[in-house]
Amino acid sequence: MLAMAATFLVFSGAQSASAAAYGPGFDDAQNGGQGRIGAYSFEGHNVYCLQPWLPRPLDETTKGDVVDGQQFQMSDDSTARVNWAISTHGQSADPVVTSAVAMFVWSLAAPDSYASHGTSGDEHYLGRVPADRRGEVSSTLATIREGATKVGARVLANHSGSLQFTTDAADAKKGTVTLSSDLSGATGTVVLSGATFASTATDTATLTVGEASPIVVVPAGFERGPVTVSATAKVTAPSEPWAAKILLLHTPGAQLLGSSGGTVPGEFTAVGQDRVPRVPTPAPIPTATATATATPTPTRTAAPPRIPSPTPSVTAAPTTTQVPTTTPTPTPTQTAAPSVTPTHSSSPITTPPPASPAPPTTTPTAKPPAPTTKPVPQSTTDAGTPSSTPSVTPTSDPSTSQRPTAASTAAPPRTPSASPTSMPAGTAAAVPTTPTSAQPEWLAQTGASAVSWPLLLGGGALVVGALALAWGFLSRRHQA
Repeated sequence: MLAMAATFLVFSGAQSASAAAYGPGFDDAQNGGQGRIGAYSFEGHNVYCLQPWLPRPLDETTKGDVVDGQQFQMSDDSTARVNWAISTHGQSADPVVTSAVAMFVWSLAAPDSYASHGTSGDEHYLGRVPADRRGEVSSTLATIREGATKVGARVLANHSGSLQFTTDAADAKKGTVTLSSDLSGATGTVVLSGATFASTATDTATLTVGEASPIVVVPAGFERGPVTVSATAKVTAPSEPWAAKILLLHTPGAQLLGSSGGTVPGEFTAVGQDRVPRVPTPAPIPTATATATATPTPTRTAAPPRIPSPTPSVTAAPTTTQVPTTTPTPTPTQTAAPSVTPTHSSSPITTPPPASPAPPTTTPTAKPPAPTTKPVPQSTTDAGTPSSTPSVTPTSDPSTSQRPTAASTAAPPRTPSASPTSMPAGTAAAVPTTPTSAQPEWLAQTGASAVSWPLLLGGGALVVGALALAWGFLSRRHQA
């Protein structure tokens, strides 16, 4: 017997028995003896009776199992809603709120008993609320029922997510982190390692799925070389699905108490890191010096001086004008013979007739400059002729007043018979001034005037006569 008693004590202790107590609510003292409405307290939590027709659970209370609503003939949705109401609103310290929660739980867990008082359950149990607080309880109950419509029994699938990082191409210290998940609307508390959020300068921030937030690498990060930024996030579903479960509390000979049955796991962890380590990029920043390379471009304005430097000026040197210098090839030196002929022909009378045809041949007089220099080499060909030509012109015959023209044209008349074509060349070389008005021009070349010419002839005749007389006188005297 003693052994059996010891075994019973051990097992009863394992059930962690403790007495429940009154929680926030209204009782006979506030409502004129209408009964208890509100919450009980067990181990620091508000709990609610599930069988209102049974005595109050004020003795030793023990935790039971987490059960579904089948025992209370509740659907899974109703069980989940009772769980939600007890776990949220039911933990309030306001007797108005806890009274509304008790009425909501009874309406679902014991609907028959709730409506068995000849009136609606709401009207009956509001009678346990002081008259001056009934309006508050009624409005709070309506709020709870509205919120319960959004709660239902459901099983959360195995959701997953990750953190995606990007690196700024221009500055490896900058980038973004994005929370990715198949659970739309979920949020996650992200904790960075090696970086901070640009918006808060801290390593922690709350992001929603699909949201990208700028980050900055910790300033001292690159001092140790490349940096790999990583992060973890605790992701929570947008609305926690409450389990269709209730934790039962047993009290001998009294009503069952219900406590929170918990939630279906609605959280998961997401992780992520840089795919490639971040390499310090302060060096590329000095590439801004490339602007300095742009400044040298104005120095190219020196290029325009190349345009004025007309190297083609050298091409001006090869002017074909030097080629005409080779024109002396038609060496009229062979026509020097005509220049000699003037000395042999002392008869000036025969020369005037050719003088008239000579001018037509003087059409090439455009070349007089070249022939003018040619008579000098002609003088070299005949050493005796130069001395005779000057002597003949001034003093050979006074009667030959027309000698000047003959001297320039005497040779051509004889040469045309042999070579008419060469004749013009000779005449062109020997007679640069053989126009019909040759005498005045020739006189102009010799420095005499046309008016003094007869005087010169007369003077010459007198000199010749005087010399002749002197010569005759001397010769006679010598003979004598």
